Amino acid sequence: MKQKLAYSVDNDNPAERKRFIRGTFDAISPTYDLLNRILSFGIDMRWRRFSVNIPGDLRGKRVLDTCAGTGDSSAVLTKKGAHAVSLDFSLAMLRRGVSTGRVRYPVAADASCLPFREGSFSVVTVSFGIRNIPDINVYIGEVFRVLTAGGDFVILELTRPENPVVKFFYRIYLFGLIPLIGGIISGKFTAYRYLPETIASFVDPEELRGMLEAQGFEQVRVYRKMFGVATVLHGRKAG
Repeated sequence: MKQKLAYSVDNDNPAERKRFIRGTFDAISPTYDLLNRILSFGIDMRWRRFSVNIPGDLRGKRVLDTCAGTGDSSAVLTKKGAHAVSLDFSLAMLRRGVSTGRVRYPVAADASCLPFREGSFSVVTVSFGIRNIPDINVYIGEVFRVLTAGGDFVILELTRPENPVVKFFYRIYLFGLIPLIGGIISGKFTAYRYLPETIASFVDPEELRGMLEAQGFEQVRVYRKMFGVATVLHGRKAG
């Protein structure tokens, strides 16, 4: 059966969707870093630095970077002095992160079934990965479980701008340039049609805020970046 590219919540039977996503990221891992820089013009690293600064001083803290991919955010966390554990279900992505030195403590696992005890981490992050998790409510519950009391959960994700003019040009970029450039460089045209489709169909930031609050997170704040092209959400587990 042909896999639907758009995002949809599936908390009950996500296995087939996850197999497709894992295979997609395994396939694009050789060119993933290069295309990230080209397609984001390098701005993604600025957003990553902003998001990991939100919890404050991370020196000596255990931080779990979920959907870590090749470790861009993990490297920023490590630079801030955190003990960053990088978790992803794509072995190819993790191996690339290890080979570049960005991933120091890799864990290959499903983000919705975290192999850690309750209260294991002071901070959990996810950067440009939550829209690849169909069982999103299960995942948020797992993050809440492994956080210490008073721990921080920080989400960075690509979202949709609200300004009509910005939205018009963004859609040209999203559905024109990304599939074209990504497909040509990687040779994986389906993968670079999947990525913009999930951005266009993922839950909006306010709905995501509600999901966090429903799982018990408090003081949930939303930070829109670059007219809403990216959004950072920050929630805290009660201390």
